[in-house]
Amino acid sequence: MNEKLQEIKALEDKYGILLFGMSLSHLVDVGVRHLTDENVEAAVQKIMADSEACEAKGERQLMTAECQCAIIHCAADLARRNVWAIFAYIKKYMPIGGYGNG
Repeated sequence: MNEKLQEIKALEDKYGILLFGMSLSHLVDVGVRHLTDENVEAAVQKIMADSEACEAKGERQLMTAECQCAIIHCAADLARRNVWAIFAYIKKYMPIGGYGNG
């Protein structure tokens, strides 16, 4: 287990599995509450404006505005789902092992 995962495991050990699980749920819930239609639209408008400003200056972005907006829309769609169903999906279907090893 890498250092970052050990830090998270230490939190689980400190608080216990029940509080740890409830805290994960709360963490996602806070994000979900901020993914209102108004906040999503504001984020998309800001992304597009920032992209246009970069383009006007001849700067290139690491990720296209369209891709950034798609991430916001996907997150908003996910926010409408049950958090425990999302966790179950991640556990079963997402190949997370290779992410964040740096």
